[in-house]
Amino acid sequence: MTNELESTPQSSASADREQTCDPSNNDSQEDISLGDPNDIASLSSLKAIRSESEDTNRNEQADHNDEVEEDPLLTRYHTACQKGDLATVKEMIHGRLLEVNKDGDTVEHITGLHWASINNRLSVVDFLISQGADVNSRAGALHATPLHWAARYGYVYIVDFLLKHGADPTLTDDQGFNLLHLSVNSSNIMLVLYVLFNVVSKGFLNVDCQDPKGRTSLLWAAYQGDSLTVAALLKFGANIKITDTEGFTPLHWGTVKGQPHVLKYLIQDGADFFQKTDTGKDCFAIAQEMNTVYSLREALIHSGFDSHGYPIKKRFKKSQHARLVTFITPFLFLGLAFALFSHVNPLFAIIVIFLMTFATKKGLNKFVLPSYGRMGIHNVTLLRSPLLSGVFFGTLLWVTIVWFFKVMPWTFADEPYANILMLMILLFEFYLFGRLVNSDPGCLPEETDHENVRQTISDLLEIGKFDTKNFCIETWTRKPLRSKFSSLNNAVVARFDHYCPWIFNDVGLKNHKAFIFFIALMESGIFTFFALCLEYFDELEDAYEDEYQKQGKCFILGDSDLCSGLKYDKFVFLILSWAMLQSIWVASLIFVQAFQICKGMTNSEFNVLMKENKAAGANVLPFNENFNTTPEGFAPSIELDEDNNDTVLAPVPGSTLRKPRTCFGVCYAVTGMDQWFAVIKETIGIKDGSGHNVYSITSKIPTNYGWKRNLKDFWLTSDVNAPLWRRILYSPTGSKALLNGIEVDYFKLYKFTNKDVEQVSDMV
Repeated sequence: MTNELESTPQSSASADREQTCDPSNNDSQEDISLGDPNDIASLSSLKAIRSESEDTNRNEQADHNDEVEEDPLLTRYHTACQKGDLATVKEMIHGRLLEVNKDGDTVEHITGLHWASINNRLSVVDFLISQGADVNSRAGALHATPLHWAARYGYVYIVDFLLKHGADPTLTDDQGFNLLHLSVNSSNIMLVLYVLFNVVSKGFLNVDCQDPKGRTSLLWAAYQGDSLTVAALLKFGANIKITDTEGFTPLHWGTVKGQPHVLKYLIQDGADFFQKTDTGKDCFAIAQEMNTVYSLREALIHSGFDSHGYPIKKRFKKSQHARLVTFITPFLFLGLAFALFSHVNPLFAIIVIFLMTFATKKGLNKFVLPSYGRMGIHNVTLLRSPLLSGVFFGTLLWVTIVWFFKVMPWTFADEPYANILMLMILLFEFYLFGRLVNSDPGCLPEETDHENVRQTISDLLEIGKFDTKNFCIETWTRKPLRSKFSSLNNAVVARFDHYCPWIFNDVGLKNHKAFIFFIALMESGIFTFFALCLEYFDELEDAYEDEYQKQGKCFILGDSDLCSGLKYDKFVFLILSWAMLQSIWVASLIFVQAFQICKGMTNSEFNVLMKENKAAGANVLPFNENFNTTPEGFAPSIELDEDNNDTVLAPVPGSTLRKPRTCFGVCYAVTGMDQWFAVIKETIGIKDGSGHNVYSITSKIPTNYGWKRNLKDFWLTSDVNAPLWRRILYSPTGSKALLNGIEVDYFKLYKFTNKDVEQVSDMV
């Protein structure tokens, strides 16, 4: 709808025409061909969900159009329905100034229920229906029902209420659009899912139902570039081969729009990019005309095809083999690099290593990554591969090799206990690394029973929380607090902390404690190795004392033991230097994790709070990031906000708009130094020009119950009958853990424990 929709009834005719989601509905667009890009550009779909500011603008416009309505009483009534003025509506209906089934205007018969529905006024809709309003009355230029009007803007709560009170989902407007078509055109994924589960799944509508031009919901979603809706429709079995009256498939229309994610979903589901339209054009010809070649090429390569649509040759039959090659490559690369620096001129070694890096990157991208299995829409890159975990494993393996074959034989006599300690650390480090790589971070099981999903949707609608913040559109489950969907594990991870590229896995409820042991052992192992290497270099100095005196001191290192290592075993010296370099980011990671554990928050929650602080005071445009259409004045939603139970860690409007990352930025994030600086600022208390603490975020943490309580919650399992050592060393095996000293189920955590009272608040 356009801004005229909340003015006066007589303006609805033009508004309905402007809203039409069928491009062929306008006479000027009757015969649209792909030959003219301007014609294609005119195929505009419906807007996404309105912001509250748009509602305000409409209300203001309504006050200036009184002259359009002949009956001032009816104008006042319709305006009250538009604005949600329930008191006025009740006064007029109870006072018999108007009859509820005779409240339409004389031109297009638009009723108060229509106006209330399209403006998301649930209280008015409820009252009018209770007074006998016809939920299937038709009005406007398209003779649409209130259900159609509500669906156009994705108002899930209005649609749900109307359906429960007799609205017919199979009715179509004059365009031939039913509830599913209009829901898809709203671009609100929450409404689309609601209709799929409550209407399509029950057999009231077919997922492939077509409009008069033969266009299915999947075709419309593809044209709109709505990847979320495309994915949902495909999971419900939408047919990708159905064509419209012009021979266009969803992939053809997706190519017109050029949204890469949409194209990836369709191609992965088997869409034929060589199929031609009635005018003889395939997707490649359409992409050329619409300037979407790059998007089509990206989608093809992502799905295992070259830019011409032919399968890319895979060098490995199984994706596991390709991943293993990626994982092993850093070990070989590091060995060759350290060997070069040990035996040739450093300048020549740098040139060779630079060429090796370039060749390795090209080789992995061209010959290895194409053999990876594709899942979802995320591109397979080296940063999304086991490469960095291979860097860590390669480093650990080279440290083990040089310690076992070089350092230990020379130092065991003088430092037996240090060498035994080093052996134990290495054994535990290999064990923990393998365990973390293959561990379950706390994944919630995916819901496949449609009846259970419908119940979840119903429960969330009752409390005003049916949005992407509380409902996972990928796994169809309710999201517990502190959880997050992981594309790596394709699941919602309970008490999600972060994704760690060094273990190629997520860190969450079930493996967070093991991860802390892992990085703590890593840091202690590096310093133990450092001490043993110094002893080893000292032994070398004693063995080659005469030669050492002839060569003299080292530049910068002087006559220290490190100088001896540089002269007599450069390979070990380089391995030690590389290990010490890793100790810097490991130390910062330990510091950050310790800070966050003491504050009772996860790394993910800390990131959200930092974004909130950055966005505070910024002039950010309203953005409905969570697809929330809870009506104004919805009582349960207000109660939850006042409790302040789960709104603290909501995503920040506009926070998903990221700046392009530089190479330095990637390294900065991968090593965790960005978190380290953020914690330092929080600890010191950096202030802005007005004297306010920019990083004063700890007071916003709803799970901060004091550092002692927070430490106990993290380190102790909830099994009070187990020995203390077991509670400390073991990670949670199920979904239960401590929160404020009380056992909670993190798979069903929907409200936080009260900070002041040692008991769990009412669990939803």
